[in-house]
Amino acid sequence: MNSKIGHKRWSIIVQFLLCYAVLYLDRSCMSMAGPVMMKYFNWSGTQFGLVSTAFFIGYACTQIIGGWLADRFGGGKVVIVGALWWSLFVFLTPFGATLGLMVMIRIAMGWGEGVTLPAISSMVAKWVPKNESGLAQGICLIGVPLGITLAMPLSAWIIQRWSWQMVFWSFAFLAPFWVLIWLKFGKEKPELHPTISKAELAYIKSDQGGPQDTEGQSVDLTAKDIFSTPSVWTGAVSFFCTNYLFYLFMTWLPTYFVKGRGLELGQSALYTMMPYLVAMFTYPIGGYLADKASNKFGDNIGRKTFPIIGMISAGILLILGSQAVNAVNAVVLISASNGLLCLTMGGYYSMPMVFSRKNAGKITGLWATFATIGGITAPLLTGVIVDAYGYNVALYLGASISIVGSFILGLTCKVKSIVPKAGRIKSALNY
Repeated sequence: MNSKIGHKRWSIIVQFLLCYAVLYLDRSCMSMAGPVMMKYFNWSGTQFGLVSTAFFIGYACTQIIGGWLADRFGGGKVVIVGALWWSLFVFLTPFGATLGLMVMIRIAMGWGEGVTLPAISSMVAKWVPKNESGLAQGICLIGVPLGITLAMPLSAWIIQRWSWQMVFWSFAFLAPFWVLIWLKFGKEKPELHPTISKAELAYIKSDQGGPQDTEGQSVDLTAKDIFSTPSVWTGAVSFFCTNYLFYLFMTWLPTYFVKGRGLELGQSALYTMMPYLVAMFTYPIGGYLADKASNKFGDNIGRKTFPIIGMISAGILLILGSQAVNAVNAVVLISASNGLLCLTMGGYYSMPMVFSRKNAGKITGLWATFATIGGITAPLLTGVIVDAYGYNVALYLGASISIVGSFILGLTCKVKSIVPKAGRIKSALNY
């Protein structure tokens, strides 16, 4: 962040942070309103799990196409359309009078949010050099726990003062406000920023990564080049495992503290904030550590080290937290579990930029689709397990999936620039 070079790239990254915060405010208020909505609609745990899962069904549908559109037409346009779309369906959520209608509204909301993450990743790839990609993604991702942390007390206060419906009607206007900020201060790529210095622009362009030809020019990859690379897929499977546990926390933690630990709604809001307050620090730290480890050990080892450590540690701590005899001890251990889980994200989100900077949106879209499958699976499966066996069994399963994901990442995913298929054939023939 050398002031002589300039810091326009970091002002853009902060705008992405704010977008993430709004995005997670709008999606996670459902989990906080969950206990009241279950009583209002007379839903079982399985039915609430279905409503929570519905969002992720829509979310999964648009991740890959969102990344493709962002790489081809510009991430800024994609994010603006997505933000306005999802806001509309946040506003309409209280009008879901039947279970079927509520499911449809949540699916439609997911469509809008689904394009946003890969579109932002596509723009981050343009705005920062590779050696800062982990830190940049980590800073963007501060918006995730920030949004969730703000959603918990705000939702509880609005519910207690007015109603659960007012939560959705209030939050629906946040994304349009962010759009106005982006239209005023944001730019798709650094070349378009009117006040960026030549030094900063040159610095960004000096380390863009990706495969290059003999003259140092970036090599274009085809979809076949990208999607025939095994590590792209094994990394995506590992990312599913990480996000299964992440979405279990996001959708069920407030209800767990109320129904599983016997806390009041206000206490649940306070306790549910703690894991995400911890995550606000571990997101950027994880990205920073991924960049440092990459510089020292190379991308393949460096960008996987802390995701592996984080997933194993998160699983162990969650098991210990589920066995804690009182709520305070459980909160401490689960907060540490979530914090270490979020330590993984900066490393994970910087990997698509290593595979191919020009196609970071597409690869992120694929990985985000697998993550969203975790978001579809975790709420619904957790509801079924809670109804049948109780909360502890559901938490043990989430912990186990996280630990398995660490082994998949470490043993099967090689983080390096994708070589065009023709180049792979030529290398094999030479060998």
